[in-house]
Amino acid sequence: MHPVQEDAVRPHHIFFDNNCTLASMVKNDPFFENIGLSVNVFHFKCKHSITDTFCQENCNPTAFLELSGDDGKGWRFNSSVAEQTNGWFGGYHSICREMIVHKYNFFLDELILRRNCRTLEKLESEGQKPRTWPRSNEVVHS
Repeated sequence: MHPVQEDAVRPHHIFFDNNCTLASMVKNDPFFENIGLSVNVFHFKCKHSITDTFCQENCNPTAFLELSGDDGKGWRFNSSVAEQTNGWFGGYHSICREMIVHKYNFFLDELILRRNCRTLEKLESEGQKPRTWPRSNEVVHS
């Protein structure tokens, strides 16, 4: 086991398709003590057995109240974003296939930066309040 650093940058929650396995592996690791490990909503409904008691009790996204919307309906986060991003990346697979590593990294970095800018613009135009969160315990003012 590794010592837990108080100032370590840790997420409050991790979505992962196979969090059932991950959660069972790290259940006694103090680093993961206050980190929620739920399964993506879609995967939980479609691919996780109702007879898997550990998964049902520890990885059900509905058990994490902080993930649900303000009205108790819907979700505060898009837990399928990794799947959607992989699908988006797949559209560039044929372009990147023959690239050397430096061009590949630069190209994808630029694509991501530009897509993020367009996403922020779209959210702001819809009246949303996108923002980034600091790595420390500073309060975010929106």
